[in-house]
Amino acid sequence: MTLLTRTKFSFLNFLKRTYIYLVLLLIYIPMIIIIIISFNGQTNKGNINLNFGVPTVVNYVLLFKDSDFLNALFNSILLAICVAPISVFIAIITCFGIWNNKNIKAKAVMGITKVSIVNPDIITGISLSLLFISSFLPIGINLGFFTVLLAHISFCVPYAIIAIYPRMQKMKVNLINASYDLGYSKISTFFHVILKYLMPSIISALIIVVSLSFDDFVITNLVNGSFSTISTEIYSARKGIKAWVVTFGAITIMITFLIVLINLFIKRKDKK
Repeated sequence: MTLLTRTKFSFLNFLKRTYIYLVLLLIYIPMIIIIIISFNGQTNKGNINLNFGVPTVVNYVLLFKDSDFLNALFNSILLAICVAPISVFIAIITCFGIWNNKNIKAKAVMGITKVSIVNPDIITGISLSLLFISSFLPIGINLGFFTVLLAHISFCVPYAIIAIYPRMQKMKVNLINASYDLGYSKISTFFHVILKYLMPSIISALIIVVSLSFDDFVITNLVNGSFSTISTEIYSARKGIKAWVVTFGAITIMITFLIVLINLFIKRKDKK
């Protein structure tokens, strides 16, 4: 074996052993940098200080005194709280209807759902904006919270359907028939049997919808009017990276890391 061959073989072995760690570094280094920079303090204009010095928590202290941030955070949370139950409820009803009609109509509904997901956000946002402001449609809606709410529901429902329907497919008709035999009405069966069976998927759908609503910018920016959310407020600060943006991002990353670690700890404990 020549020196060149041995070198190539050793390099390939090195890549096989370390490539996953290199990928993880590329993913997590930017997140770690945000956390570190969040302790740098801020300039007189409220921008993040990029010069490393003595760590300080002043950004975290001032974060909850920033009126722009608090207003945007409140709006985002309020929007997510409103969007999540409505979207998931519509998705549950839709999935139940599809499950009851296992024919070409059901396939058509699922196909339309997937098209909505694949469709670019910018196109969805423009179409919704035109719908809300067009003079030839007698809607009469001013751009603001209500239009953002309708827009978020429109793009969150397909994701909720995708999250819930696979479990709905596994539900047996005998489960519902047994409920009827025990004296439950259709409404009681829906709330006490079907919803309980779908609960794991419903929780997943709620998490997905809240994340999508809280994070969306493109569609929100096209239909929000003067209504601001975290994403639109961050974009408005694009001329200078505001300290609250970096601090909020650092808090979000640390909370996410904590949830993942707790989840891993619980799973490891369950295995033991």
